[in-house]
Amino acid sequence: MRLDEPFPLETVPSRVRNAILKEFQGRCPSIREMAEIPDRQWLSIPDIGPRSVEIIHDLAEAAQQQTRRPRNARLTDAELLKRLEWLQKEVRWVQEFLRARLLTK
Repeated sequence: MRLDEPFPLETVPSRVRNAILKEFQGRCPSIREMAEIPDRQWLSIPDIGPRSVEIIHDLAEAAQQQTRRPRNARLTDAELLKRLEWLQKEVRWVQEFLRARLLTK
């Protein structure tokens, strides 16, 4: 996971995921965008509490640690497969979200 990758919304509770999506007008923010928001601002958002902020920090820290790998390091097949599966899940979620929005209009 790197800072410019999409924030892994599937790792947070649905109420937090919905609050994040609302804050970013329905799009999935990057990990960097999430990390740049001050704690005070996060805590002012409904459904975001101290534990949610802690999760955001943990994910941002994990991404920063991975960016410290040597530039010539390559992803293993397992890492690539995991990333592909995550992206496919994200695409399905976006499709369902858009489908639901179209049905409500």
